[in-house]
Amino acid sequence: MHPVCFKIGDFTVYWYGVFVALGVMVVAFLFQREARKSGYSDEVSGRIIFYTVVAGIIGARMVHVLSYSHYYIRNPLEIIMIRNGGLAIQGGILFGIAGLIYASKKTGADALKMLDMVAKYVPLGQAIGRIGCFFHGCCYGRTTDRWFAVKFPFLEKAVYPTQIYYFIGDIVIFFLLVIFSRDKQKDGELTAWYFIFFGAFRYWMDQYRGDLIPGTLGFYPTQLYGIICFLIGALWIFRISLVKK
Repeated sequence: MHPVCFKIGDFTVYWYGVFVALGVMVVAFLFQREARKSGYSDEVSGRIIFYTVVAGIIGARMVHVLSYSHYYIRNPLEIIMIRNGGLAIQGGILFGIAGLIYASKKTGADALKMLDMVAKYVPLGQAIGRIGCFFHGCCYGRTTDRWFAVKFPFLEKAVYPTQIYYFIGDIVIFFLLVIFSRDKQKDGELTAWYFIFFGAFRYWMDQYRGDLIPGTLGFYPTQLYGIICFLIGALWIFRISLVKK
């Protein structure tokens, strides 16, 4: 664990923020490159990136705060301290999609095409961000005595390296979507598969988390979000299958 990247006086830059920002920049660069190949100007893709990122950050923070409401109720001022970490990808995805659709309508771009272009690269950005989670020590796993367990200085016992699991899972999803994109039949299909893969993976993976508190029906809040994402993707695929080519 090594959360601090560097300091300038009293201002601290954390590795978490560095890797999250790097992940966003990589996805934005790849998306803009693909949009350019599809005939969209950099101005159009740039506006879509702006609205998507801003909405995504707001949504990611909101879901994180809700997931850890027991903490933020006692420390309300820290809700705006985003520099210290705390972004839930589920909220980032759902709000980011809303921002992308809004921007697409404003610029006259095809929203489904834009969604597919972004969806293919989002898992890569997520994987990069997970490196920051590992350095920061957040999103850690349950206590275990397995040989591959990791020990963070703020915990008494070793835990599952869930950040590394997330990294590997996101890379796998990224390559699956790249493969699927080569045989995509309809617009929106790639985005639907992203929701299915992401939702299923998060539901399964979050059972190993050690920093979450069970909520409704004994599920972690993030698992419920994973179920919602999976259902959105499954219903989306079903709807696409009903539409004639």
